[in-house]
Amino acid sequence: MFKDKLQGRILVIFSDPGGAKPCLSICESIDALDLLIISDREYVFYNDFKSKVKVVKRSNEIIKYIDEFKPDIVFTGTSYTSDLEKKAIDYSKKKDIFTISFVDHWTSISDRFLTKGGINFPSEIWVLDERAKQIAIEEKIAKSKLFVAGNPYHVWLKNWKPKINRMQFYSNLHLDETKKMILFAPDPLSNVNGIEKFGFDEFVASRKVRECITEADKNFKDTYHFLIKMHPNQSVEKLVEIFEDKNNFTILPLDVDTNQSIYFADIIMGFFSSLLIEANIMNKPIIRFLDNHLNNDPFKGLNIGVEANSENLVSNIIHLDEY
Repeated sequence: MFKDKLQGRILVIFSDPGGAKPCLSICESIDALDLLIISDREYVFYNDFKSKVKVVKRSNEIIKYIDEFKPDIVFTGTSYTSDLEKKAIDYSKKKDIFTISFVDHWTSISDRFLTKGGINFPSEIWVLDERAKQIAIEEKIAKSKLFVAGNPYHVWLKNWKPKINRMQFYSNLHLDETKKMILFAPDPLSNVNGIEKFGFDEFVASRKVRECITEADKNFKDTYHFLIKMHPNQSVEKLVEIFEDKNNFTILPLDVDTNQSIYFADIIMGFFSSLLIEANIMNKPIIRFLDNHLNNDPFKGLNIGVEANSENLVSNIIHLDEY
């Protein structure tokens, strides 16, 4: 499927990990005449893929690579906090180069292409499924631009296995691997006006989670430990303020391997993070902490995990663990 659409000289550009992983997975499956992959960030998971990534320091450098490489197609991710992909799309369109962008979620699809001069869509937009396609159409994106690609990273992930064991993983983090580990990935909802859209953001929800665990009985606190997996796009300082020096919580270093973190955890917890979908592929028990009812749940219909709130979080953790 991808081979038919991606032929010739392909320039692949991404920043956020959510876009990087499917882009790299696609690169593993195509036979491009020539392939150049560029990012403005470096991630540990690059080592899981055969393709090499060139890291640039400034987003403006992308113009030089487009001019020198002379691609037939520019393929991008859709990041929130970097303008690397947007600059690539803008300049490529001026050079009459066909552009494709991969959207790795169901939220704010059109907003991902918002620039100071307004919306600037690529030639084609790849989305996850028919639901994402319908959301894009409702956001005034032309149906003719949309292609349902699925998520090639999820296909790749089904065959992934860690190169170390549980004891080694937690020993490297100086943690007691005999405890039940709960990986909490508080999505960076503050980047998309989470309080306004969903009634909470990662900071509001994290404080509530901390309060629930702090108030739990001693037996629970002696049994379970929470690993906070921060997203590179959120305020580290604010989350550190919430969880630092709290006995039952450890903030994981940003460079800890995400797949290993999921694989070796006993329970995975979050809101709408793609990490929860990846955990589901690995058959991990999942809790979605949603402290209020949502009519606009991005995971609607996906059947991912069980929902919990402040009243029943602890009991849900115990029940999942016993199950």
